Amino acid sequence: MKKKILIISGVFPPEPVTTAYMNHDLAMTLHDKHDVTVLRPFPSRPEGTRYTQRDIKMDVPYKCITLESYTCPSSSLIGRFRESISFGLACRRYIKEHHKEYEYIYNASWQLFGYYIVAKTAVQYDLPYMIPIQDIYPETLFTGKRYPKIVEVFASAFLKPMDCYYQRHAHKVRTITDEMRDYLSETRHVPKEQYLVVNNWQENDQFTYIEPKHSDIITFAYVGSVNNHSNTDFVIESFLKAGLDNARLIVYGKGNKREDCIELVKRYHAEDRVLFDSVARDEVPRVQSDADVLVLALPKENARFSLPSKITSYMLSGRPILASVDEISASTRYITGSKAGIAVPPDDGDKMAEAFSLFARMDFTERTAMGKNGRKFALEDLTKEANLSIVVKEITNRIEGKI
Repeated sequence: MKKKILIISGVFPPEPVTTAYMNHDLAMTLHDKHDVTVLRPFPSRPEGTRYTQRDIKMDVPYKCITLESYTCPSSSLIGRFRESISFGLACRRYIKEHHKEYEYIYNASWQLFGYYIVAKTAVQYDLPYMIPIQDIYPETLFTGKRYPKIVEVFASAFLKPMDCYYQRHAHKVRTITDEMRDYLSETRHVPKEQYLVVNNWQENDQFTYIEPKHSDIITFAYVGSVNNHSNTDFVIESFLKAGLDNARLIVYGKGNKREDCIELVKRYHAEDRVLFDSVARDEVPRVQSDADVLVLALPKENARFSLPSKITSYMLSGRPILASVDEISASTRYITGSKAGIAVPPDDGDKMAEAFSLFARMDFTERTAMGKNGRKFALEDLTKEANLSIVVKEITNRIEGKI
């Protein structure tokens, strides 16, 4: 008889979020040997997208249940907390009613409140669970913010115990970098052996390598959400600071900061050098292959412990990367170690402008080699084939009593 596994996912297809599709991949693979049920809220990402019941009907072999709960796609702290609590409580009600049916929970609800509520419920019914950590909370809440110190102290005192609880009681805590594992182990007082370091993955089959074409105009491209965390305005200002006559920057994406970025370009009278467009998820590989260099920038501390999914996507496209990220981070380590591009310190406009200029002057052959280096590294270390099996094996061994 198949063992039953419950996957709880705060985001899920058709939402164009990497973790949504990773959780779908996990459900599909576990279903080969087990009976899988997925709990998800009604889709709401990205902000402004309107979904219908038809959108969430999926032709999949596993059971997918949409729970009624509050959603908050906007970057509102109170709204996101409410969303986390609401979905956590909805999952708790389901688990209380069905806990005897399941052997294991993959708890990927929402960090802090959602994770905590599900973890408490799992402990209550003696159900082992794994949690995937994508960002470090509550620390991330204060990164780049200007809250009074007293607010940060009191908020951390209230929120950090929740984070410690669900990590300490988990069968495994899945982190995405060694840096994240080491920091969490030290600050949450959890043995390193309890952490499972697994890179985020993407469907590499979507990224067919296309040889770059030589052009007198170098095209830099940013592909992704244009929001509070993407630092897109910094990318634009750094590009314009470089004053390049032989280059253009294209920003592909939507988000709550897109209009602000458009206005920024207008103030510089640079509409002919910085262009804006949107792209559907299935068009991302083509758009990225059309570029000569792919760009991203994250504010200081935002990439210190995590690995943005954009790094993997960019590498699989086979184009060199210009990244403004923390110097001590997996992002910098992967880009520089694989010779896939240039990484500069975060929020340093002068260094970023210099890097734009360096790429614009760089020999076509050298840029092409960087892109190929990144793709080779991604295919070996950042694909579904290389990482999903690690998570599946850990869960399967646990419920089959092998560990």
